[in-house]
Amino acid sequence: MSALLEVDDLRVRFGALEAVKGVSFAMGRERLGLVGASGAGKSLIGRALLRLTPPGAATSARRIVFDGIDIATADARRMRGLRGRRIGLVLQDPRFSLNPVLSIGEQIAECFRIHRGASHPAARAMARESLAAVRLDDPRVYGLYPHQVSGGMGQRAMIAMMLAGDPDLLIADEPTSALDASAALQVLAVLDDLVRRRGMGLILISHDLDLVQGFCDRVLVLESGAIVERCAAADLALSRHPYTRRLLAARPRLEDAP
Repeated sequence: MSALLEVDDLRVRFGALEAVKGVSFAMGRERLGLVGASGAGKSLIGRALLRLTPPGAATSARRIVFDGIDIATADARRMRGLRGRRIGLVLQDPRFSLNPVLSIGEQIAECFRIHRGASHPAARAMARESLAAVRLDDPRVYGLYPHQVSGGMGQRAMIAMMLAGDPDLLIADEPTSALDASAALQVLAVLDDLVRRRGMGLILISHDLDLVQGFCDRVLVLESGAIVERCAAADLALSRHPYTRRLLAARPRLEDAP
């Protein structure tokens, strides 16, 4: 498997605090899970790959190479060409990620105009196709505003926006954390279908070990900003690392319910 993304010694620091500590990994067009407790650095890694870390963050790496492009040294123009167009980022909560004053359809159409140079009529048609691709094929959805859709619908709309650029890599940051079980399964089914059909790479950021184990190909386990374990997703339950064992033991079980 040829590498789509190679990360070598990625570090993110806030003053004296090193939040990401020398993270290195490579991935192809596969489903890679990043798991760990809250504050482990998962989301920060996803943003650092696109150089979207918050103000005050000092980011460094020996190399971050995406499809032959060195992200660590790329200028602002090159990064604008990568974000959305080649690498998509789906954020956790559509309530805060979608523009509240634009309809769902117009926000997606805007992505097609920016990334594909589509005309307004063509962009609207492509936006409707994207909504259908994420199983939002009711034509009324195009004109709805973010506050008028459910969490699962909003999350799928976010995925549709990220697909406007036809990216080679999709970073999904806790895409199911705010959803009920039924909506979460719908979102995962959409992601799985898109990865397989389009041949994309996917980085799934999650704290849900059961989800990652059942959905991903490989898993990186993070503790306090560092990778402490790497394994095939199917082998996650067999892990012997103490931190991973604690995460596995912390999962709620039906037999423990009162």
